[in-house]
Amino acid sequence: MVLVKAKIRLLGMRDSYSSAVLADTGARMSLINKPLAERLGVEYTGRKIDFVSISGHAVKASEAVIPELEVEGEILKYEPMAVTEIPKNVKETLKENELDENIIVGVLTLERANMIQDITTGTLKRVESFIL
Repeated sequence: MVLVKAKIRLLGMRDSYSSAVLADTGARMSLINKPLAERLGVEYTGRKIDFVSISGHAVKASEAVIPELEVEGEILKYEPMAVTEIPKNVKETLKENELDENIIVGVLTLERANMIQDITTGTLKRVESFIL
């Protein structure tokens, strides 16, 4: 299985952060580890989210908005993210694959950025958006 990497930059209300992260089409929302979200400064919406991790564990998250998320040069303003304590086994797997253990980019973010995974290169590819 090819893991697709994405270069991202987060700009919060207090700080910024850049890294190479997993672009995961199995994750609907982008995830951010709670300590990093707190350091950057996000705005919580009050919405609670329950989801199941790839390991089958139930995970609770809080929805928040990051003022700016840049994915491979595409700037997205006011991007919603799920703030949670990313499970230890997920963090270890990310680290083993030389990916940031604090952020996972999900499908909704990729769609907003007009990007898809290219599994032949392990990178993201820009596509034209369309409306039906």
